[in-house]
Order: sequence, then C-alpha cells, then structure tokens
Amino acid sequence: MDTKLEKYISHLQGVVRIPTVSSVNDEHTDWSQFDRLHRYMQEAWPLVFEKMELTAIGKASLLFHWKSESRKKDPVLFMAHQDVVPAIHEEQWSHPPFGGDLADGCLWGRGAEDCKSVLTAELDAIEELLEEDFRPDFDIYLSFGHNEEVQCSPDKKGSVLTAKYLKEKGVHLACVFDEGGNVELGEDGNPPLALVGMAEKAPNEFVLYKDGAGGHASKPGRGTVLGDVARAMAAVEAHPMPYRLTPLVKAHLKAVAPLQDKERRHVVSHPKKNWKQLVKLAKNDRITDALLHTTFAVTMAEGSSQANVLPSHAEATLSVRILQGDTVDSVKAYLESIMPDGVQVKASYAENPHPAGSVDSPIFGLLSDTIHEVYGKDTVVAPNLMLGATDSRNYSEVCDHIFRFTGRVRTPEWGEAHQVDERMPVDRLDRPVKFIKTFLEKYREQ
Repeated sequence: MDTKLEKYISHLQGVVRIPTVSSVNDEHTDWSQFDRLHRYMQEAWPLVFEKMELTAIGKASLLFHWKSESRKKDPVLFMAHQDVVPAIHEEQWSHPPFGGDLADGCLWGRGAEDCKSVLTAELDAIEELLEEDFRPDFDIYLSFGHNEEVQCSPDKKGSVLTAKYLKEKGVHLACVFDEGGNVELGEDGNPPLALVGMAEKAPNEFVLYKDGAGGHASKPGRGTVLGDVARAMAAVEAHPMPYRLTPLVKAHLKAVAPLQDKERRHVVSHPKKNWKQLVKLAKNDRITDALLHTTFAVTMAEGSSQANVLPSHAEATLSVRILQGDTVDSVKAYLESIMPDGVQVKASYAENPHPAGSVDSPIFGLLSDTIHEVYGKDTVVAPNLMLGATDSRNYSEVCDHIFRFTGRVRTPEWGEAHQVDERMPVDRLDRPVKFIKTFLEKYREQ
C-alpha cells in the first residue's frame, strides 16, 4: 500500500476513535472529547498548527488561517465538522462504532463518512502543501465546526459564529468547499458523475396544534383536539405544495440526462418541454419529487399523557424543506389554507433558503477543470440541489460561491451517514487530498 494512503487511513482512524458527539444541550456534550481531538490534530498535522494562525470560536470550533505573502486573489475556505451523531444500539454494529476498525476494505465507525473523512482530507492536503513550500497568492482558511449535527440558536452555532467573525474582519471568500456532493462511480459503462451542491433546501420545523378543554375520556363528545390535528396531518399529506422547476434543478436534470435510461433521458433532457412526463416521474421517485417542490414530512405527534384523559392540547411536528422561490411566510400561508377549523400553524424553527450559486462563474469553470483533471475527462460535472442541510449555508454573507463537494469517491461499500455500520472505503482516500491540492494549484495559476 502507498505510504501516503497508509497515512491518510491512520489519520482517519485516529479521529474516528474520538467520540465527539454533539448535543443541542451543551451540558450533555462531553467537551473533553473535543479537547482530545484537538490534541490529536496537533500531533497528526504539526505544520498546520505551526504555520497557520488558529482562532478558537465558540465552544470548540476552529478556524485556521494561512496568510499569503502576496495577496492577489480572494481567499478560499475549506470546511468540515468535528461532531458526530450518537451511535445508539451499539449491539447492532458489526464493529465498535468508535473503534476505527479496518475490515473488508473499509474503515468502520461513527463519523467515518459524516464527515471526519472530509476533515482529515483537508488537513492532509494543507499539511502536504506546507511541506512542499507551496506559495499561494491568496489566503487559505480551514473551518471546523463543533455542532453541525444539531439545530441550536445562532449565538451557539459554530459555523454562524465563524462566518460572523470573517464578516467582521472584512473577509470575502472566492469560494467555500463543504460536505455534500461526491464523485459517483459510473455503472453499466457510464462515466463517473461529480455532484456539486450549488444550493440547499432550507430546513424548517412547523407545528400544527389545537387547544381544547380536555376532560374525562368517557365523555368525548364529537371528537378531540388530537383528532382535529390528525385531520390536519392527513390534509398535509393529501395536499403537497405544487411542483415547479427552478433554474438549478433544470441545470441538474440536463447535466445528468446522458446517464439515464432512454425513456428518462428523453424527459430530463428537456424538463420544461416534457413537464407532464417529469411530474409523472416525480410522483414515483422520492428524489425527483423533493427536487421539484417544498416538502412536508409529518415526523412527531402528541396528545394526552394517558388513555383515559382527553387532551387539552395536541400538536404535530412537520419537517419542512423549503425550495428556492418559497419563503417561511409563503409556506406558512399555504399550510394555513389547508387546515381544518381551529388548527393553528406556527414555525418552531424558521429559515429561508439561500440563493443558488452560478454555474456560469469562472470559479465554477475552474472547479470543473479540476474535477476533469483528477477524475478523468469523461467525468460528468452536474450542479446539484442539496436536499439535506449543511453548515455552509451560514457563509452566504461572506461568499457567493459555495460548493458542497468533497472530492471523495463513492463506491458500493460506502456506509451511509447516521446509520448503523457507518463506514468509509479506504482505497480512494487519496482522491480528495489530490483534488484539494490540484484546485489550489490551478487557482494560483489563474
């Protein structure tokens, strides 16, 4: 095995073995594990700590700054998050969730995919550039948040505080790279597909609720507030928001069209012209469905605390992912329009979507050139709408070009984030390192 690849594997093992589990409640977070991670990072990447300026932000976020001796271009920022979700039901795991075991060509453990392999690739790339005496004519930042996996107030969110810090310093970034898109291996003779997240749907939580008098369950009358909320939930599922085609989704569909089967290729190559067929496809495809409208998912409901008590309050929680073009206010108004009498709507966590980046920008062209150089000229580069949320959206005030792209190569052995047996194939851990170094070299040459 290549010596560098062995090093990358060892580094990923080291960080996966440290259980940096975050919690929305700071008192429930074991901050000693983040301290442990930072000590390991200093040992594994000494030049990063020696040559770059380090600013601690919030409880445990880190911002590294490589100051150029001759600044001619806007800076570039690479980001990842240190925290992971809990590994519950450890007995279901094939390998200990924080063991960092190597087996079947993969490194197993919580965070291996989401997203400590991104963090180590960024650190490995910058450490090597420092070793090689790389001299950029632009500043380079590394930003590692500590609570990406939880929703919390802006004054506690590591990414929000970091972006605020950069804004106060007058920093405007040329581009940001974060988790999200990867390079998908081609199947059935197709070329690889590089999915570059150019925007993401805004994560929101709405609550449907109704209050009543409550009382004894022996005298229910004509129904309960929980029954009314149940009808509200049914209305939400029966009346999804209308489909529509945004410019980013149109660009995505046209980019991936050559990789589709004959029937689907015809539809997505000209999505506006074939709108009726596209709608038909979307109704049978959860991903296409989510790309075309703001979605509602009923995830929680509550009423009375025991069976013989009529609830005086009932509510249901919706996970709402808002598409560009909609807003918190417009979505709330739509929900109110389909509610049964007396059921109220409120936004318990509200956030409007940020605009999509441009695929016509020189920096996106540079990114495409880098992908073709690293992964092959036949690689299809597709702008993409992220359905999940990342911390990178919080940098929109200091950067116009945010790329949710890691340079990692996705293979069938890949273990999904947040699931039992999360794992990362190790034979291609060198690719994101090469991608980062190549991009920075090409950016310098511009």
